[in-house]
Amino acid sequence: GNFDHGHKCDIALEEIIRTLNIVTEQKTLCTELTVMDIFAASKNTTEKETFCRAATVLRQFYSHHEKDTRCLGATAQQFHSHKQLIRSLKRLDRNLCSLAGLNSCPVKEANQST
Repeated sequence: GNFDHGHKCDIALEEIIRTLNIVTEQKTLCTELTVMDIFAASKNTTEKETFCRAATVLRQFYSHHEKDTRCLGATAQQFHSHKQLIRSLKRLDRNLCSLAGLNSCPVKEANQST
């Protein structure tokens, strides 16, 4: 019931925070994160829509960078760091979708700014 859902949300939020801390600490040759307006939402946007949008932007980012040719030519240590970062972003995507209560979020173009 509600306890289970609330408990799952708490666990997902804890993992999201932990993952964001890891991602912001990692600096890799292969990922130059663009500042994305993933949490900027109009007044009529629901929490679920905001979580879905964030997950969609992350998915677009890591899908693009997963096969980044700069990373394929990186040193072993740089490539390992890059793979760990991509894994963290995938976990973050999964947790955001979980908070939205969906298995996957619809893919739309996301607004980006630098």
